[in-house]
Amino acid sequence: MKRLATVLMVGALAVGLTACGGQQSQPAPEEKPAAEKASGDTATASAGEEKFKQSSCVGCHGVDLKGATGPSLETIGSKYNKDEILEIIKNGKGSMPANMSKGEDAETIATWLAEKK
Repeated sequence: MKRLATVLMVGALAVGLTACGGQQSQPAPEEKPAAEKASGDTATASAGEEKFKQSSCVGCHGVDLKGATGPSLETIGSKYNKDEILEIIKNGKGSMPANMSKGEDAETIATWLAEKK
């Protein structure tokens, strides 16, 4: 019985660590011309994008927001508002762990993602 519990614990740990995998090096996406950028404060948008790329978010959602092991975030702002996104970042949802980003970084990322419609 103890052996089964140990095997299950190791398996759960492996799955958990895989879900929280480290940030992989990926080339930066091409910069869009100013005319194509979404409306809103470009300084905030730029900061949000940078915080997202520096966080472990890209490990699951991809640097291009198209998703990898996690869902696509390309149009997340059409589904959730900033406060709802911030709540998901803080508390997790589904297989996403809580507190992957914290404080001001989480706020900046949530603001940026809410503009993705």
